[in-house]
Amino acid sequence: MNNIYLPELKKIEIRNFSLYQKDIIYEFIHGLNLIIGGNGMGKTSFINLIKYGLIGSYKKDLDVRTYKGERRQGRLQYSPDYFKNRMSGNYDQDIKAEVELTFDVCNTTFIVTRGLYEITLKSVFVTENGEGFFLPGEQIRQDKYERLNEDEKSNLLQGRYESLVAEKTNINDFNDIIFFVNQILFFGEDRKTIVWDSSIQGRLSSKYFNDPALDEKFQETKRQAKYHDSIARHKSEDMRAISKILKRIEGESGDKEVNALNEINLSKRKLEKYTLNLNEAQIERKDRENRMSVYVNERININKKIKDLEQKIREEESKIYQRIWGTLNPNYKIYEDNLKVIHSCPMCNQHITEKFVIEEDNCFLCNQSIRVEQELPKHVTDMKDDLSEMLLLSQRCEKEIYNIEIELHKLDQEYNKLKREVFELQSRLRDIDHNLYSKDDKSQESYTYTAMMSEMEELEREKKENSSKSDEYNKMADDILKKIENNLSNITKELSSMFADFAGDFLGMNSKLSFDSMEGEEVKRYIPVIDGKPRLNSLELSESQRFFTDQSFRMSLLRFFYTTPSFFVCETPDSSLDISYEANAAQIFLKYLNKPNTLIITSNFNNSEFLDLIIDKTPKLNYLNLLEHGRISSIQRDSKVLSEISKRIEEKIVAKS
Repeated sequence: MNNIYLPELKKIEIRNFSLYQKDIIYEFIHGLNLIIGGNGMGKTSFINLIKYGLIGSYKKDLDVRTYKGERRQGRLQYSPDYFKNRMSGNYDQDIKAEVELTFDVCNTTFIVTRGLYEITLKSVFVTENGEGFFLPGEQIRQDKYERLNEDEKSNLLQGRYESLVAEKTNINDFNDIIFFVNQILFFGEDRKTIVWDSSIQGRLSSKYFNDPALDEKFQETKRQAKYHDSIARHKSEDMRAISKILKRIEGESGDKEVNALNEINLSKRKLEKYTLNLNEAQIERKDRENRMSVYVNERININKKIKDLEQKIREEESKIYQRIWGTLNPNYKIYEDNLKVIHSCPMCNQHITEKFVIEEDNCFLCNQSIRVEQELPKHVTDMKDDLSEMLLLSQRCEKEIYNIEIELHKLDQEYNKLKREVFELQSRLRDIDHNLYSKDDKSQESYTYTAMMSEMEELEREKKENSSKSDEYNKMADDILKKIENNLSNITKELSSMFADFAGDFLGMNSKLSFDSMEGEEVKRYIPVIDGKPRLNSLELSESQRFFTDQSFRMSLLRFFYTTPSFFVCETPDSSLDISYEANAAQIFLKYLNKPNTLIITSNFNNSEFLDLIIDKTPKLNYLNLLEHGRISSIQRDSKVLSEISKRIEEKIVAKS
């Protein structure tokens, strides 16, 4: 299992978005970030703007893979008018609406700007190793981007951004980042749970708790099993079609028609030609399959070497970084970046209007020399050269596999067309037979019948061959799955202990995770065991119990994967709680903050004690009151209770600060 570096939120700026009465600038902290307001004031929109800044406007990542040149499903997107429909309709202002999100991934800072009127990635500023640069690449609307092939995407701004973020997270596939953000890091108002979702758990188990190469082999064998099963089913359909013709031959007769002899001879010559073409197509297809198998194996080996090299390079660069900057203040580069990039004072956080000059290799405060040698050792540059070469080789393999899949798809289309023409010719021959021979003369009819019986035998042979191959690949997939599950059993104890820590605080009962399979499910999954009873589905717990059981599972995952600070978002967690559980719920969130993490909670102003409890107990707190930014309805404006609660909560937060 590789280390995963999840994004760490730093700041969000929302500009010219007319859902709000004024622009919003909010800096996230390690601790509780409270987004408060009334109904319809934009709390969910604020959360979705964070998500949009990170991954784009995607509901779901690419979940079904490409095979035989056919792309069966792409990323699932939100409506392109999702944010536009929340605007006032003033075109001059709305077209300028944008969100800017600043976040870190493993010592690399991203400042991402996206348009809200059109779903477009506008710019990406990257800072790493003390140097900042704008990521190059052409802007394109997200919906157009999704219609391009992988080669076309790679040189666009969105493609370059996704590749760089995937590299820095050490996940290496941006679709997996979309999965983590949507399914793990955000618990929305739809209250969708993942602890009872076998597909999400299966993906976590095979791709993140295990060696990704093992999952790649598993997926490839399952695809092969599905393909050969599909071929076997097509053979059965062909056999049923011939069977109907044979039954008609057995029950029909016709008169002689001498003038049809020429057509018979012509049809037979065509049939021989088509049969020869079918045989050649099968040989050509086998050759393509063998070539693709070679490239798939080569890609798997290269990707393993790439992961190993990337890990070694990160370790060496970390040593060099510590040696170079060990004598400086740990936050020096952050302070310098504040001055250089966002023109913000690192001491008081106020914007600097006058140009602040920083001389290279001199301290920005005392102006004394801090010149350091930053040239990488030769063995590190050699490893980077090797890595670049390996990445090119992997890309070439991907391109070859893609091209072969297209060729195979075309061959399949041509083969099926030939098969249809063969059947049509055979049927036509049968019809002509009936016109040429009387009921008493069965010689030609017998010939056609025998030919079709031979075809039936060949189809039966091909059906059995492909069914056998499908069974073989399914057996291989089962063996790989057992290896994956054996590895997971070693993780269960650690993850279960974390889950018990979170869930036990909320439920007030002994809690743990078991690792087992459900009837009808292909893979094992983690099952919450509450008070000694396995809870096999969500309905076996009350509404609040299942929501916080699920959040306990998510926080256990985030603690398990913890390498650097990250974040978790929960919308209106108090909406399903009665007063007796509010303190327990607050305790779960505070436990998540035992490590330096960012917790983002939205809440309505109401008479619940949850807000008071979590404000009182949290050590670090920042907040955003959307009553000051959102568009207030007349009912809310006239509500003295709402105003009083808002004032009381805000005074409590300020006093806490």
